[in-house]
Amino acid sequence: MIKKTDSHASFERSIRPVPANFAVVGANRSVLYAASWLKKAGASIVGSSSIKDGTTLKETPVAILVAGDAVKDCQIEGIDVPVIFFWDFEVGEPGIGAFASAVSGVSSVIGKSESAPGVLPVHMPEQWTGIFGASLALGLLFKHPSGKPEKPARIDVSAADILRAFAEQNSGNHAGVPYGWRRNGLTAVEHGGVFPQGFFRCKDGYVAVQARSRQDWTAILSAFDNPAWSEDKSMQNPFKLSENDSHVLPHFQAELDKRNMKDLLELALESGAPMAPVLSSLEAISSKVFRDGFVEVDGDLNLPFIIKRVTK
Repeated sequence: MIKKTDSHASFERSIRPVPANFAVVGANRSVLYAASWLKKAGASIVGSSSIKDGTTLKETPVAILVAGDAVKDCQIEGIDVPVIFFWDFEVGEPGIGAFASAVSGVSSVIGKSESAPGVLPVHMPEQWTGIFGASLALGLLFKHPSGKPEKPARIDVSAADILRAFAEQNSGNHAGVPYGWRRNGLTAVEHGGVFPQGFFRCKDGYVAVQARSRQDWTAILSAFDNPAWSEDKSMQNPFKLSENDSHVLPHFQAELDKRNMKDLLELALESGAPMAPVLSSLEAISSKVFRDGFVEVDGDLNLPFIIKRVTK
């Protein structure tokens, strides 16, 4: 049995404020998300009218963050500060994250099998671009092992490239990309080749299930009190079941339909089954699953760690 833990009385998650300043030129969603996360980490953010002007600030920035598709003058010749370009779509192309979803192939798998392609919600492509670029910006603070200040002149971060990498990472299976990368509703596209993986209906909502091994499948069946149908040999190999889930899926869904999200979470904690309820941000806040300080007074979610000033 897995011991339940209190998420509030757990581990210290804190860092010192980032002692760095960055200049921001232009405004698109990606660069604004990047600036927001860097600011939350304690960095100083200063707006600048141009890349050149960004280098003349009173305190030289660690890097200049540029909204690539919103700034006309993108020349960096003679600039001795690293410049990070953020693209809501493709490098060198104006556009939005929804376009990136389309060209990367991600949109083609969102939605039910008979429906039109979907779009990632809440500006997720631009958010990923922003946080990826912010991570690269923070990486510039680390010193090179040789002691020599080797810094790139230019870095381009685009939503399309990030989503292509995501698609390539998640679309592979034993039969190859063309077979598995397709719209498949709430069930994962055979990621990992183990059943079950995806979002499934239960009595009062949805649960996420992500089995990655025989042990996981055994734990799931144990959570269901090892129903009679699971004793059949054909139902015991999750790798085989993932190749064709048409026989097991009705049984699996019937077990979930008997239980609500709270019951399934308790069973998962007891058995070690990889299941968890799907909650909205408001539901997660009211359920008190976040650590103290993770949610701002206005409901906005903070970084997954606390910024603390440490005194010697």
